[in-house]
Amino acid sequence: MGARKAIVIDNMEAYVSRWLIAEYSEASRVAEERGVNLYVAGLVPGELESILAKRGVRILREAESLCNRPDAVLLDMRAPKTLDPMEAEGASCFIVGGIMGDRPPRGRTILLYHKYPYAARRNLGTLQLSVDGTVKVLTKILSGTPMSEIKVVYPVKLAINSPMGLVEVELPFAYPVERGEPWIPGEVVKLLKSGL
Repeated sequence: MGARKAIVIDNMEAYVSRWLIAEYSEASRVAEERGVNLYVAGLVPGELESILAKRGVRILREAESLCNRPDAVLLDMRAPKTLDPMEAEGASCFIVGGIMGDRPPRGRTILLYHKYPYAARRNLGTLQLSVDGTVKVLTKILSGTPMSEIKVVYPVKLAINSPMGLVEVELPFAYPVERGEPWIPGEVVKLLKSGL
């Protein structure tokens, strides 16, 4: 792996959905474009592994060996301290809970504490981000931008031309802003337009 940093999405969802696949694929694309290795670990049934492999998303069998260490960071919106660029620079691995969020959030990241007891726990602000949104914010912090300067939008409201006509959809997570717009995966928008 060399000096490249790693992001591990520790999947906690038993059900494989098109939305989950879209978020993980987008997260992988963004991380790899920015020189960070991204892996999916945790609960990875054969169906999910097969689909992600076809999209070039890497699977990691033993995430604990890579990320259960003092220079790793477990991202948790309920952690008391916000990740800053200097700390991010010194970290080797970042763990993201692979959770399709709820409204209100149930705080399921706590279930990963026992798996990564040596990792520092840090937040990316107090808003619930999507999995890909978390990776996008993290890459901005890794490039030196503090969380206080990263604009995020919540709630995100989209006018979608769906099979039911024009509908307004409100997404239950925050997204970072890129080029003045919420940085939402194009595949997610397509899923919304299809009526998902």
